[in-house]
Amino acid sequence: MTVSGHHTGEIQAIGDTFQFAVDVSEFSPEDVIITSSNNLIGVHAEKLGEDGTVANTFSHQYRLPVDVDPMSVAFTIESSGVLTVRAHRVF
Repeated sequence: MTVSGHHTGEIQAIGDTFQFAVDVSEFSPEDVIITSSNNLIGVHAEKLGEDGTVANTFSHQYRLPVDVDPMSVAFTIESSGVLTVRAHRVF
């Protein structure tokens, strides 16, 4: 799968920015949880069915490179359902 010309989950270093994109279009934004701990970014999403059981899940972890400031992590979810996580690289 591609997202804006890039493969989903592909980690990119562009200039002073580190980023990756994940397709979470099968989930509502409120179903997506992003965590950051010890230079690990976790993306977890869970969709419940009408009967309350888990209908769909997604979970993945990304390790930040050593040249990335973990305090600069920011994310956006586009209307297309693409989650983009960005952080600043320090040189």
